[in-house]
Amino acid sequence: MKSPTFHLTSLFLFFSFVFPSAFVQADHHGKVSTPLLHTGDRVALVGGGLIERARLNGYLESALTLGAGPKVSGLRFRNLGWSGDTVFNDARSYFGKPKEGRERLKKIIAEWKPRVVLLNYGAEVALSSGRAWTDESTASKRSAGSWDESVAVFLEGYGKMLEEIRKEAGDDLREIVVVAPPPFENLGSPLPDHQENNRRLAKIRDALQAFAKKENLHFVDLFRAMGGDKPEKEASTKAFTHDGLHFTKHGYRELASQLALGLGYEAIQPDTRTENLREGIIEKNRLFFHRWRPANETYLYLFRKHEQGNNAKEIPQFDPIIEEREKEIEAIRSQLLKGSQG
Repeated sequence: MKSPTFHLTSLFLFFSFVFPSAFVQADHHGKVSTPLLHTGDRVALVGGGLIERARLNGYLESALTLGAGPKVSGLRFRNLGWSGDTVFNDARSYFGKPKEGRERLKKIIAEWKPRVVLLNYGAEVALSSGRAWTDESTASKRSAGSWDESVAVFLEGYGKMLEEIRKEAGDDLREIVVVAPPPFENLGSPLPDHQENNRRLAKIRDALQAFAKKENLHFVDLFRAMGGDKPEKEASTKAFTHDGLHFTKHGYRELASQLALGLGYEAIQPDTRTENLREGIIEKNRLFFHRWRPANETYLYLFRKHEQGNNAKEIPQFDPIIEEREKEIEAIRSQLLKGSQG
């Protein structure tokens, strides 16, 4: 059992760290001179499995929701992650080529009109050296070529995806953040040794940092923040992942802290009171997932809609329910931040 002193210390740390410090940065993150999040911001989280799985535990969103501090209100988030996705949006395509996936992403961006977009891609390239990592007709063969060629294809695809996001978001879009993937974890035999994969991922990180600078975008180095630049060890003792690739609940909590730091905010010290906020975020994310990715989409919108297409009218009925959950999240957030200074 933890002592009363421990709980008092936790409370002190919570209220000490709950507001943003835009000028305090860890040295492994890109410099942020002004707060990223503003009142009323709509935020889109876009990427592959790392982003999609974040909706199930709520830590990333909780960290940003609280980290933004009491002077910011009305934040709303949409998790647009899709496991296995690439910068060409392969995984978002159900039946066709990546073009279908791109159209799906463009559609939700156009509907949501985010003011801030966080992008996380690159791990798929590091894991696919010498093999094609996209089905995009103009890029597939080149992605399986030399390492330099594969990285060049990745950056080209990233640039095109940025153009499309900017176009669909329109004038509402204010900030884009390039988030470098965290390192793969070595957990020892019989799981794979990721030393070579991490060496490639470090090069992806370097390329993304240069890309973000060229495009005048925010950059967060989760690779270094999560220990990717430290000397290789035989096996990790931290166990942030289940299998070297997929993060545990504990791993996501650490990722959330490092992401907050990289965006100019202090990391929030979790306590029992923040759990209500996190649980509200998880439920909101569950509802939104069914709103934009209904399990029976073939019957609702595609080639079998002649059978059950009349039920498509029920999908927008999620919207007012999601809005109510967001009001509850904002109320919990306001109560948590009450009395803190911004």
